[in-house]
Amino acid sequence: MKTNAMVINHETAMSLWSKRYGKASKVKDFAGREILKAAYNNRNSEYGWNIDHILPQSKGGKTTDSNLICCHILSNDEKADKFPCFSANGKQFEILKVENHYEVRLKSAEHKFSANTNNDVINFYDASAGIRFFKTLKGIQNKRPFVGTVVIKLYSVRAIAILDFIRNIFYDKMISFDSNNYDEITVYVVDYNMPQKEDTADMIEKCIVLNTYFSHYFVPMDEVSSFNIFYGEHREEDRQSSLTSQNGYNFRGKNSLYINKLVVDSNDTAATDLDGERAVGQDYMRYDVFEYNYIKTQLSKNLDRQIK
Repeated sequence: MKTNAMVINHETAMSLWSKRYGKASKVKDFAGREILKAAYNNRNSEYGWNIDHILPQSKGGKTTDSNLICCHILSNDEKADKFPCFSANGKQFEILKVENHYEVRLKSAEHKFSANTNNDVINFYDASAGIRFFKTLKGIQNKRPFVGTVVIKLYSVRAIAILDFIRNIFYDKMISFDSNNYDEITVYVVDYNMPQKEDTADMIEKCIVLNTYFSHYFVPMDEVSSFNIFYGEHREEDRQSSLTSQNGYNFRGKNSLYINKLVVDSNDTAATDLDGERAVGQDYMRYDVFEYNYIKTQLSKNLDRQIK
């Protein structure tokens, strides 16, 4: 039986590049990373790129031109099979259905809690459609929300630009600072309404990216002497009490990332990664705390090269 199935290889990748970018040899992908035509599938190049399915194959995405995108290998790794929301290069994106295909769009902060998971335009002149949308919104709001708090402890900060760097990674969150003459700076990142698992996944992703930069660039370059990152979640009814536990768990000098038990319970990946590992302590709300010292492998290699 004859098949018209498209196979992704060097030839089809070059063809897709030409359709998207014409004769350009160097462009930026959707996340703002530069990619070089000659660096296709080259993980050793800082401009390496490959082909990604916009709507993941695991979600029914087809291998057709309209569902394929040229993107940096790091962007592809960060996007993976996440749907409909994901983070790449420190930015939030969502996959939207547009007519008969899907597109990657930069996610606006005001749309964070959109209940329109089918990404269709709501016709509010249709009473039935409007009420269905309203009931879906109520469904999300009826889920128990959590307060998510990231606490970043920095010691002997040499460059205040690090604070702006953190602010840009968590651009859509509430951020405050507490300092002691730059010898010790604490950064608080708070999200007071986290009703969906995607919210937890997004916060974990940002923490891992930040952990990678600190571990493989800021500390080795002596921009800061040491750090620790704590990400904890607390139940909505504990909101007031959680504000007093924002110091998380102090692991000075450990240079690592830590998460509490509710974060593990809210994220399947974290739960799998921590399978069998013992808690290293408790936060101030008495939730177990686990070391989650994960980094972005390719990002860490590229940062190491920046130091040499």
